[in-house]
Amino acid sequence: MKPEFWGAIALAAASMLVSATTGTAFAQAAAAPAERVKIKLGWQKVPMIAANYLMADAAAKYGLEIELVHFNRYSDMRVALENGSIDFGTVGPGDLALSADSGRSNIIALAGQAIGADLIAKRVGQGKLTWEDIATKGLAFGSFGAGIAWVKTVATLEEKGVGYARVNEVKIAGTIYDVMQNLKIGKTQVTMNVDPAIAQAVQEGYAEYADELDINRSSLGGQNSLFAANTSLLKRPELVRKVLQNYVDQTVRLQSEPGLWSATYQAYAGIEKPVADASLQRIKLDLRFSQAELGAFARFLADKGIARNENLPNKVSDRYVYEPLSEITGRSAKDLGKAE
Repeated sequence: MKPEFWGAIALAAASMLVSATTGTAFAQAAAAPAERVKIKLGWQKVPMIAANYLMADAAAKYGLEIELVHFNRYSDMRVALENGSIDFGTVGPGDLALSADSGRSNIIALAGQAIGADLIAKRVGQGKLTWEDIATKGLAFGSFGAGIAWVKTVATLEEKGVGYARVNEVKIAGTIYDVMQNLKIGKTQVTMNVDPAIAQAVQEGYAEYADELDINRSSLGGQNSLFAANTSLLKRPELVRKVLQNYVDQTVRLQSEPGLWSATYQAYAGIEKPVADASLQRIKLDLRFSQAELGAFARFLADKGIARNENLPNKVSDRYVYEPLSEITGRSAKDLGKAE
């Protein structure tokens, strides 16, 4: 064969090699996973916030890398959201109002989280109680400051025609377990609290749920917690969508799989199954968040002087953002709780 022929073959082979190599490089580049977006997500070891916990395990599916940051109280998480030390987290129904009232309106609510988690516990043997009993019988009533349950207790008593000023209030500092310890030793006879502390006390045999009082039926509603973000995240709508999609998916999983909810809760709270199951009987995970009830909460804070701004319900109304959740769930903003 002529040398020219071999030269042509060599050139063609080289060209094929370059093409193959280039194609492989492009294929590898296309196959390489996109860099995950890192976020910090606040959570607590309470039953209502199981979705936040599961979000971290599922993060990669949504192109995320999630660092869970633990808090003991909603108010602490509110401060972290305000100053941007976390990106997303959970707050109570009054936290957006308090944030706006302080001039640090750096939080937006994106979804509801749970209803029915604020509860009243009583010592075994008290029998059925009424709100009038709480106000008029001198029962030592355990209180832990101006939290969600305290606000709902005051509002409920007023709606029942008896003022909170008549209650024999015992103020308690510390954790939710300190609250129950006061009930255990008899310093209080009735107390406001949340789970798993009450459920643990019931399991130990010295407390009962005062379900008959139904603290979550006042005009302030049963909302206990909201999934929220730092306001700066509104500038990154795609990230908000990814995180909120993860949150919605995990919430739907927990709603449809009570066993998963209980097992998850047991794992991170370090509690036994009977305690977990007792807690979950009284709590409902709910993506909906009622702007009317949240506005009533803000109005209550203003009327009682806890907040300084008399126009607080209007001032905080734009802190409830429904559009991303509406887009993800296919439900209208009105159906999700937005006021008309």
